[in-house]
Amino acid sequence: MNVSFLLKQYFQGAENVTIDVFDAQSLNDVYQQVLKTLTAYFEIEVSVLQAMSYCFYEILDNVHIHSGKPLGTAITHFDSEKGVLRVLVADDGVGIRASLAENEQYRNITEEDALKMCIQDTVTDGKGMGFGLYATSRLMKNIGISFVLHSGSHKLIYKEGNTKIVENGSWQGTIVFMELATSKEIDPNEVVEHRTNADEQYNENFVETDELDELWRGGDYSILFSFSNFGTDFGTRDMGAKIREQIRPLLQKGTCVALDFTGVNVVSNSFADECIAKLLLDFPLPLLKRLIQFRGLNQMAERSVLVALQRRIKMLQ
Repeated sequence: MNVSFLLKQYFQGAENVTIDVFDAQSLNDVYQQVLKTLTAYFEIEVSVLQAMSYCFYEILDNVHIHSGKPLGTAITHFDSEKGVLRVLVADDGVGIRASLAENEQYRNITEEDALKMCIQDTVTDGKGMGFGLYATSRLMKNIGISFVLHSGSHKLIYKEGNTKIVENGSWQGTIVFMELATSKEIDPNEVVEHRTNADEQYNENFVETDELDELWRGGDYSILFSFSNFGTDFGTRDMGAKIREQIRPLLQKGTCVALDFTGVNVVSNSFADECIAKLLLDFPLPLLKRLIQFRGLNQMAERSVLVALQRRIKMLQ
């Protein structure tokens, strides 16, 4: 496989690019390692990782199931300054048209039509569900900067909300390239149309720790800090940082503070990380448990706070 071409075409000028060659036996190991590396970047919103991780595994698995070749290549790069994640998976197999043609329904399909159809729901050669590239296309509509699907002599290109197919160059096999914005909070389960729990799958693999299974409550406190004084929906890191700056001085005095979320509807993962989990940078977990308690969190808000704390704990270990 011409990895030099892939680097020049899709990662030109990028430093610290990760390149992994995988087969059916090592596919899961590569998936785990790539996601563990990306999880360490707190600039990438956790909801982005939750959705991307599902699509990434499906694309890796497509190589194993559909390409007809034993090996594939995965290349990843995160630009922390620009907040852009680039992910590429390539093989030198039979290509999308030939793969779809194994299904009698698509026997006479053209290469151009194959690219159009493969990102539609349930379009498959019969060996899979036809959902991986469809979910990926939904992810791109949420946070995609650019998307390229290259197979044979045609490319499907998505950029700035527009999709086109061009005849440009030739690649024996298939290239899937994603360029994603990483600072936007999204709903990962909406990306997969709620057909699976993308968030829980990611959390179980890359977030959960033995340190913290649930949030702590109860006990005496000196100050009740009501989040409803600031609003009912909390989604941005800016707001999280502002409120954390009001909480930190109280904790530095050794004061026990009850963080009261009564009346709050939404707490995003990014807000929870910025406002609550970043307190772990100043207060070790045993001390933080003595200084704060939680009150009034609804189920979804509690999950956001818990995941944010778990993620920070894991990275600080």
